[in-house]
Amino acid sequence: MLTMRKLMVAVCFALLAGGSLSAQDAGKAPRERWNPEMQAKRMAGRLMLDDETSAKFIPLYQEYVQKLAECRVRQKPEDPKGEMSDAAIDEQIQARFAAQGKRLEVQKDYYEKFKKVLTMRQVKQIYDRPNAAHNMRMQGQRPNLPRRR
Repeated sequence: MLTMRKLMVAVCFALLAGGSLSAQDAGKAPRERWNPEMQAKRMAGRLMLDDETSAKFIPLYQEYVQKLAECRVRQKPEDPKGEMSDAAIDEQIQARFAAQGKRLEVQKDYYEKFKKVLTMRQVKQIYDRPNAAHNMRMQGQRPNLPRRR
């Protein structure tokens, strides 16, 4: 058990070190596309899951992230003048409400699935992290995320 924890800590440090190296080359290389598999592996590392739990969690979390991505409102190109009609504004707000409802349904559905694989503290980490960063952005503040060195 203790060696597994040491291994997971070493993996986390390796990921952090690799992340800071790639951040230094960010200006040289084109930005990588969004990758749900890597996001799931990072979350599994953050939750410090053992191999058996990771094998169950990673595909489930990948599905979850992809379903959440499907809930995003697609931005329509703006009018060249930068003005929107009242009907377009209304449509945009209604679409945002619908997307929020879909997102909530996905979160509820996967909450039940995550409870079968993870501890409640681990489930809490999944649901706390994105919401905290999102809420801070909405208030005009930067989220208190770990700094890369």
